[in-house]
Amino acid sequence: MSGIDLQKIQKLLREKKYSKIIFEIEGLTLEKNRPASLHNLLGVCRASQKGRTEEDVQYALNDFESAFYKDNLGQISLDALCSHITLCAEMGRRESDLVNNMIKSEKMYLEAEKKFSKNEQYIGFGLDLYKYLLKHRERISKLEEMISLKDLNKLYGKIYINSQMYLSNWKQKDFGEFQKKFSKIFNVYNAKKLSKVNIDKKKIKIGFLSPDFFKSHSITYFIKNLIKDLKQTKFETHGLSLTEIKEHDETTEEFKDLFDNWSDLGEKTDQETINIIQNLNIEVLIDLAGLWSSNKIEIFNTRICPLQISWLGFNNSTGMKKVDFILADVNTVKDEEKYYGPKIYKLPRIWNSHCGFKIKRYINELPIKKNGYITFGSLNNFMKVNEEVLDVWINILKKVKNSKIILKSSLYVCEDVIRKKFEKEGLKDSIVILKKTKRYDFLSHINVYDKIDICLDTFPFNGVTTTIEALWKNVPVLTKSGYNFNSRCGESILKNAGLEKFIAISNDDYIKKAVYYANNIEELEKVRKNLHDNIEKNPIFDTKQFTKDFCSAIDNMLTVVNNNYK
Repeated sequence: MSGIDLQKIQKLLREKKYSKIIFEIEGLTLEKNRPASLHNLLGVCRASQKGRTEEDVQYALNDFESAFYKDNLGQISLDALCSHITLCAEMGRRESDLVNNMIKSEKMYLEAEKKFSKNEQYIGFGLDLYKYLLKHRERISKLEEMISLKDLNKLYGKIYINSQMYLSNWKQKDFGEFQKKFSKIFNVYNAKKLSKVNIDKKKIKIGFLSPDFFKSHSITYFIKNLIKDLKQTKFETHGLSLTEIKEHDETTEEFKDLFDNWSDLGEKTDQETINIIQNLNIEVLIDLAGLWSSNKIEIFNTRICPLQISWLGFNNSTGMKKVDFILADVNTVKDEEKYYGPKIYKLPRIWNSHCGFKIKRYINELPIKKNGYITFGSLNNFMKVNEEVLDVWINILKKVKNSKIILKSSLYVCEDVIRKKFEKEGLKDSIVILKKTKRYDFLSHINVYDKIDICLDTFPFNGVTTTIEALWKNVPVLTKSGYNFNSRCGESILKNAGLEKFIAISNDDYIKKAVYYANNIEELEKVRKNLHDNIEKNPIFDTKQFTKDFCSAIDNMLTVVNNNYK
C-alpha cells in the first residue's frame, strides 16, 4: 500500500467523504498492483457515495470481484463476495439491469464454497443470491443449512414456507407438519377475555388488517367494492393499516374514505396493536397478508377477537394457532383439507371478486392475424417461473412453429437466467422480456395483453391478478390443476370463467392444450369473443354477489365460533 496514508483514509471514512477516498486510492495505486483490501474499500466507497451513477455501481461491482480473486479466499474475499451480492440485490430493488451481475456473484459463490461452506455469513448471503437467480431449490438448501446452524426462527421459517410454495416438492401435508413446528416459536401476548358475538345485533365490527393499503396493491382491487357494499349491511368496517405513515399515498387516502373507521398501526408494537384492536371491540379480524409480510402476523397466535380469519393475501395456512378459518372456495381446497390447521370455509363460487378496471373494453383481434405467428405470454412475477415451468414453455415453443413468448414481471430479478435458458435451447429469438411498467402507467401494462394470443399460467404457484387481467382483456389463460389452495387458484378462476377446457391435469396435458389452441385459431377466436361478451357478468367480477356470499360466510363462521364459548 505504498503511498497510501491509512490514517487519512480512516478519517475520510469517518467523515463519509467517499469521493475523496476514491480519488486518493486511484491516484496513488495502479489497478494491477492494488491489493484486495483497497479494491474492497473502493467498491464500498463507490457504492456509498452520494449521487452515484449506474456506472459507479458497475465499477463497484468490478472492484468487489477483483478483491474476491486477489485475496484468494481469505476474509476479504468473503466480505467482497457478500458486498457484491448485496449491491446486486439492491439493484434489483431499484429496478436496474445491473441485477444481472448476480450471475457473476454465483460464480464467485460457488468457488468460495470449498472454504466457507460452514460459514454462517456465507450461507446467509446465499438466500439473496438464489432468490434473484430464481433458484428455489438452492435457496431452500441454504435455508436448511442455516436452520441447522441457528435453529428455526421466524424469518427463516417464513422464507422457507414461501420458497416451498414456488415448487412442487411439498404437498399440503408437508406444509401442515412444518407449520406445527413453526407456530411454536411465536409469542402469545396479553389479551382480554372474550365472549360470544350477538349475531343479531345492529352492527358487528369487522377489521381488515393489512400492510398493503398503498401503491394500488393488487389486494386493493379485491376488497374495494366489498368494503363499499358492506356499508349496506350490518357489518361496520375497520381499516387496520400496517402501512407506515411515510408510505401513505392516494390509495391509502381512498381506503381511509372507504372504511367506516381507520387505524394506523404501522408504527405500533404487536402488544400495542392488540390493545388497540381490542379497545375498538373488533369482533371479526381478517388477516390480508399472511406470511408474505413480516408485519404483525404473530398477533394471530393470540386470541384477540372472537373470530379470526386468514383470507386473500396468502393462499395457505400461516400456522398461527388462533386463526379460526381460512376463507377459500369449493374449487381451491379439496381432499387435503385436514392439513391446513384452521377450518376451511368454502365459498360457493370463488374465494375473491375483482372490482375490474377503469378502462374501456373492446374486442381485440388475435395478434396472430397481424403477426403470422402465435404469441404466448405470461405477466406473472418471475419468482413463480421455476425450472419446471420454463421446461414446459420451451417444449411448447418447440412444438408450435415460429411461436414467441412475451414475459413481464412485477419484480426485478436476474432476467438473464431466463434469457440464457431459452438461448441454450435455440430459442433466442422466441422470447421477449418486457420491462416493468411504472405503477402510474397501468394502461401500458394492461395493453400488453393485446399482443398475446394465449396466456400461460405458472405452476404450482398460479397467477391470480394476472389471470384476471388477461380475462378482462379477452385473453384465455392455460393453467394446470394443483394439489392445494395456492396451486388451484388458476383452476378456480377458469372454472368460474367457464374455461374448464383450459385447465390441464399434467405437464403433458398443458403442452398438448397449448399446441391445440395454437393450431385452432377459429376456436380461440370464439373463446375471446365469449370472454368479451360475458366475463363482467361472471363471479370473478360480480362483486355484489360476492358480498352476499361473504356476509353469509361471516355469519356462519360466527355461529361456529360462538359454540366454543360457554
